[in-house]
Amino acid sequence: MNVEDLERMLIPKGEVSVIGCGRLGVRVIFDLLEVHRGGVEKVYVFDSAKIEKNDIIHRKLGGNVGEYKVDFIKRFFKDRVESYKVNINEKNLTLIRGDVAIICIAGGDTIPTTKAIIEYCKSKGIKTIGTNGVFGIDEKVKVCDAKYAKGPAKFLNLNEDGHIVVGTEKFIKDFEPITPYTLDEIAKRMVIECLRILWKKYYSR
Repeated sequence: MNVEDLERMLIPKGEVSVIGCGRLGVRVIFDLLEVHRGGVEKVYVFDSAKIEKNDIIHRKLGGNVGEYKVDFIKRFFKDRVESYKVNINEKNLTLIRGDVAIICIAGGDTIPTTKAIIEYCKSKGIKTIGTNGVFGIDEKVKVCDAKYAKGPAKFLNLNEDGHIVVGTEKFIKDFEPITPYTLDEIAKRMVIECLRILWKKYYSR
C-alpha cells in the first residue's frame, strides 16, 4: 500500500468515557484528543463542577471562571466530545459508554464509586483505567493491575485482573503535594494505556 492509503487507514477509532474533568481529567482529555494518525474518535466527559480561580490548568487552556468544565471541553473540541454536567455515581452508571472508561474522580472517599464503575464497566465489556495515588514531590509514576496495587487502589479489594491503575502509590496521609508534573505524567501513562487497548481492538492484525 502507498503512504496515502496507509494515512487514510489511520483514522480515529473507538470511544472513551472520562469520568471527572478536574486537574487530571482535563489533562487526559486534551492528551487523548491531541493524538494524530489514529487515536480516539469520541470522548464522553462527566463532571458537574464549574471552573474556579484555583483551576489553573483549565484557565491556562482557555477555560473561564464560572464555566462548567465539561462545557469548556465541549467548546474546545466540539463534535469530538459529548459532555454531561453530572457526576457519575451508583445511580447513573448507564451513562458510561465506549471501549474504555478512564476514572479521574477525586475528593473524599472515592472507593465505593470507583468500584461500582469498575463492576458496571466489566459487565458491559468496557475496559477501565484509574488512579493509584497522585501525591508526591518526585515520585516515579507506576502502572499496574489494581489487583496487585500497593497504593490507594489496594482498597478497591478487586479479586480479578483487568482494572489498570496509574499513580505514585502515595496517600494523602503522606503529606506531600500534588504537583503539575506528576499529573502530567499520570495523564500521559493513562492515555498510553488507553491507546494500547484501542490499538489492540481496532488496528492490530
